[in-house]
Amino acid sequence: MHELEHILRVERDIAWLPKPNECQVVLASHLPQPHLVSTALVIAFMDDQLLMTNLTHRGWDIPGGHVEPGETPEETVRREVYEETCATLGPLHLLGYQRLRLLGPRPTPYNYPYPVCYQAFYWAHIASLDDFLPTAEAQARALFPPIEAQTLAFVQHLKDLYEAARLLASQ
Repeated sequence: MHELEHILRVERDIAWLPKPNECQVVLASHLPQPHLVSTALVIAFMDDQLLMTNLTHRGWDIPGGHVEPGETPEETVRREVYEETCATLGPLHLLGYQRLRLLGPRPTPYNYPYPVCYQAFYWAHIASLDDFLPTAEAQARALFPPIEAQTLAFVQHLKDLYEAARLLASQ
């Protein structure tokens, strides 16, 4: 099987990682080594509307979270999406990942693979929405049409991933 990887962008010293660091945003047809994937997220759609969760500590974001021991990234996405939005997804499709590399000594404490770890991104259609119940982690969920999605911080920051997912979901 031919594996594809296309680096969309390289960023340095992103705020939420120990510095110095480098982040590569990559469209990909395969996952990196599973033990290096620390987080899995999904860009999910109902028709052309983007599913978002309003997280207590981060505001509006796409659903996803940390991969638990013994869990695959796909299992993580399904679990986190339901916990954060009460949505069930159809088939998951790998979109790509962020390759996060720390360029300095390993920080103490640091609970992720070092010096490189990955955040996997999938895209999917929403199969069903159950009634949403707020939790300590997620205060709300919403579906944003494309014009409104353009105003969201996630879409503004990772517009290339959002647009790739939107294109694939529309086919």
